[in-house]
Amino acid sequence: MERERLIVSDDRGYDRSSPGEHLLGYHASGVAAVVRALAAVPVVRDDVVIDLGSGLGRVPILAALLTGATARGVEIQSALVERARACAASVGVDVRFDAADARDAAIDDGTVFYLYTPFVGPVLDAVLERLRAIASQRAIVVCALGFEIRRSWLAARALDDFWLTVYDSAIVGVPPRPPGQASDALLRAARSIS
Repeated sequence: MERERLIVSDDRGYDRSSPGEHLLGYHASGVAAVVRALAAVPVVRDDVVIDLGSGLGRVPILAALLTGATARGVEIQSALVERARACAASVGVDVRFDAADARDAAIDDGTVFYLYTPFVGPVLDAVLERLRAIASQRAIVVCALGFEIRRSWLAARALDDFWLTVYDSAIVGVPPRPPGQASDALLRAARSIS
């Protein structure tokens, strides 16, 4: 219960203004949306989940707790990164948060990427180009909450969720992602929000 309280902590009082051109201010993903995304993939222990625009760290923390996967957040606002690190430490989960710009952060090891409208326009284009380069080496999954991504190299899955879209990379010559089995913890969490 204490872990849940910390993960769903009150995020009022944080500056929600844009940290720069084409960058959107802080807004948190709901726990239900995060759990749905993790289950839809499904994220497994061997995955590296990277939340681009991780804010207070809810996505990486839940990914690590529910799946055992390696999880990391990339956030441009250092105050949010410090708070995310403190939250992860307080719940005892090993999650890394990088104070960095997603356009040049270390993300090449990622297998699952999560984005909740952190940026638009040319910044989004640059980040998606980086993800396409990763997908040209191995299959990845991109989870987008609150917006649609239209790229020829991404194939949207059929989901019954208005806000969440899960995309598989689809690049000729790159084998598809092998099917995975969701952890018991993730399945329980998904059932509890249904």
